[in-house]
Amino acid sequence: MKKFLLKADATVQALILVPVLSMGLMIFPLILMIPLGGWQLASALIKGLAWRSRFHLTYFGLAVAYCLALWAGFGGMVEIDFSSKALQELWFNEAWGIFFVVIIPLVGAIKYWKVSYDDCERYNEQLV
Repeated sequence: MKKFLLKADATVQALILVPVLSMGLMIFPLILMIPLGGWQLASALIKGLAWRSRFHLTYFGLAVAYCLALWAGFGGMVEIDFSSKALQELWFNEAWGIFFVVIIPLVGAIKYWKVSYDDCERYNEQLV
């Protein structure tokens, strides 16, 4: 059963990740990053608690902190005391937006998929 669950975890992540990577910065693939992130957060929490894995729990904690920081930043809960010109240049620069909203989560998603795939392979090696 554990082998099936590990393989299903890596497969579901790959099935969501492939369209995101293949279609680029279009809207539909970016929307797919939300269920991918939810799946990976649940996976990290379950593996972290079930295996007492420090890596998975650390990934979960850092991902949740990042999501909260994005929410606070975009919700206006975090105030930055710069001049209005500096704020305008910072927030309306598309490169920063793409970096924080797309690139960082995408790199984290790919890294966690690789970890999930390696977990599955490691379990297969233990069976032999």
